[in-house]
Order: sequence, then structure tokens, then C-alpha cells
Amino acid sequence: MQNRRQFLETLGSMAAVSTAAGASSFGNVRQLRLFAFLPPANTHDRLQPEWYRRKIKQVQDRMKEHKLDAMVLLNATNVIYTTGYFHLPTERPLAALIPANGDPALFIPGLEEDQVKLWWVKDYESYFDYPGPVNRVQWIFQRAAKRGFGGGRIGVEEPTPSRLKHMTQGAPRARIVDASEIIEQLRWIKDEDEINLMRRAMYFADFTVKAGREFVQQNGTVSEDQILKASADAVADKMSKELNDVVGIGIDAPFGGLVPFGKRSAFPHAIPSKDRLKSGDALILSFGAQVGGYTVECERSFCIGKPNDYAKRLFDAMLAAHDTAAENLKQGAVAEEVDKKSLDQIRKAGFGKFLKHRTGHGIGLEAHESPWIAEGDRTVLQESMTFSCEPGVYDPDWGGFRHSDTVVVRKDKGEIINTYPTRLEDMVIEI
Repeated sequence: MQNRRQFLETLGSMAAVSTAAGASSFGNVRQLRLFAFLPPANTHDRLQPEWYRRKIKQVQDRMKEHKLDAMVLLNATNVIYTTGYFHLPTERPLAALIPANGDPALFIPGLEEDQVKLWWVKDYESYFDYPGPVNRVQWIFQRAAKRGFGGGRIGVEEPTPSRLKHMTQGAPRARIVDASEIIEQLRWIKDEDEINLMRRAMYFADFTVKAGREFVQQNGTVSEDQILKASADAVADKMSKELNDVVGIGIDAPFGGLVPFGKRSAFPHAIPSKDRLKSGDALILSFGAQVGGYTVECERSFCIGKPNDYAKRLFDAMLAAHDTAAENLKQGAVAEEVDKKSLDQIRKAGFGKFLKHRTGHGIGLEAHESPWIAEGDRTVLQESMTFSCEPGVYDPDWGGFRHSDTVVVRKDKGEIINTYPTRLEDMVIEI
């Protein structure tokens, strides 16, 4: 087995991307060359202050519709979405106050003071540390009250009973309103700046699958944790060399993703093992990447050696469900109807008993967020929503197959932003 350093050097010396692979027979090793999203030189790999100023105004427009005097956001992802202030969330509450008019303010633990001065939001107040002499959520709402919102309507996100108690203790004359849907529904629709960040992240996610495949192809009977470590090393090196900004960067754990094979490929969320890959196994390489806070997925299913007829049938059922879902992730479609059309392809193939999960989920600042391409979600899809597309088929006595693409809802059909191939002839690895 070549060592990991040699493997990384081999990857680094190859052309990063070019055209898609040409056709070849199942039995041949394939060298895949990928299209990729490469932003112009000297651009940013994160959204800029001007974007967040526009977002604050959008939030304020929605607040007017709900007759809110202010919003206090305690959810770290929503603070990032509205202000762009990236931070490491801990037990210490950190909040954004958005008034009906004007600029936002941040309420922060003292250890954030020097860092917050580097960002565009200049209005902030800090407390020393947690837990402190006064509950810190209560402290935040006391500050909001002192700023003139103590007798108004303050919107918050899904307050728990204990947090609501501290909110009302901090601003006893204010009316606390659950306004979670304001930020949630704004996050559903991505603009082109956000989608371009997701394309940038996909460049790295697709590369990780490519790196994992090549490690298997070059090294043969490897273990799951070896695949994970090698692919994570490869993409971390690539990100370090190529990213212009390193805020909001992430590689899924452990070691960067999920790579089950054999019967364990029938575990949709398999934790890594020390099992050794062998000819005849199904292999799933499941990776995500995050750039500027925005997350994408690329998952691909492979056959180790020429697939038998049963493997082909399972794979074809999965791929039919995947393609159907991507085609139907379009403006005006209903989420649960897209799910049914997709999973019906697996049922029609006779593999309904091997279904274990929905077709997909919203994706963006969080790897899993609403809406859901699933039974029970009747959300009408709007253009520029973004979803995972990941129907799978799982035979516990043999193994499973699942591709996952990240798809943008468009007028007539979904736009897949992944570039990695999906057809069976591209998914055969000889070891």
C-alpha cells in the first residue's frame, strides 16, 4: 500500500479538474476528470458586510409585517445568517438584537470583545463570563429593555419554557412573540451569492469523493477509517492551499464523512469500522463540505469489481429514485409529493421493504434544515430553495446504494450543483 504522503502528493500533482470522464466498460479502472466551480481570482469565500446589511433590511421588512419592535436572536446559526458574525457557540449566550430600524447590536461574552471589533457590527455590549451573577439570557433582555424595547413586541426563536422565563424577567413589560418563521423562511430561499458559495463548497465535496475513490483504487483492501483519514487529509490540504477566506469552513466528522461498505453499506448512518474492503462489496463514499458557513453534500455509491445482476437491480432502483427527485425539485412542487414520486421508483422495482428514510432535506447554513422532502411536509417549493437529493435502497443481507446531490429548485426542474458522475458504469472500482 502506498503511504498517505505519496497518495496526497499524487493528488496534488494531478490537474485539479477538467472535462467529464468518457465512457468505458465496467471492468476497466476509470480515471475521472471533473468539472468544477472555480471563482475568479481574488474573490472572497464568504459573504461580505454589504450582503448582511441587505439581509438586515429584509428581516426588518418582515418584522414590520408582524408588527415587531425588535428581534433578539439567540440561535448561533441565525446570528451568523443575519450579521455574519462567525463565532464558536458554547454554553455562553450570544445574541443579535435587530431593531425595527437601524443597525443591529450584539450581546456577547467578554471573550469575544476583541474579535467583534474586526467586524462591521460596531454596537455591542459584553458580560464577563458564564454563568455569572444574573442569568445571561435575562441579562441580554435587560439590555434590550434599556434600549427602549422594554414595552414593545420582541420577536424570538422558539423559546423554551426556561428561556421564556428568563426573557420575561429581563424585560417584564415587553410582549415576547415567537417569530421563528421570519428567519427560517428567509433562509429557505438562497440568492445567487449564497448559491455561489455552495458551488464553491461543492468543488471541495466532489474532490473528496474523487480522493476517496482514488485511495481505494490505488490501495485495494483498505479499512473504512483509512479511507476517511486519507480523503480528509486530501481535502484539508486542498482547502488550505486554495481558499481565500477560512471562516465557516467545515469537513464532516469523523475524519470527514461516512464510507461504509459490504453489508454495512445498508446502514444509512454507519459509524466507521476496521473492516477490510473486498471484491464484490458495495461502497458508499458520503462527504460534505462547508465554505463561508454554507454546507453541501456529495455521496456516491460504488461497486468493487463488476456488479452482479442483483447489484445492478438495486443500483438502478436507487438511481431512478434519485433522478426522479432531482427532476421534480421544481418551483410549485409540493415537498411530500416529490418524496412519493421518488420513493415509488424503488417500490415499483420491488425493493420497498429496503426503504429506510425520506428523499431529502433542506440544506444551507445547516447540513439538515427545513423544509423536508418527506411524507408530511406540504411546503410548496420556491425557486432557489436548496435540498439534498438522497433516496437510498438498503438490503441488510447484502448492502445498500445511495447517491446524494445538492439541488437548487428551478422553474422547470432541479439544478444539480454536483459535478461527480452518477451512472453505474462510472461507479466501478477494480482492486
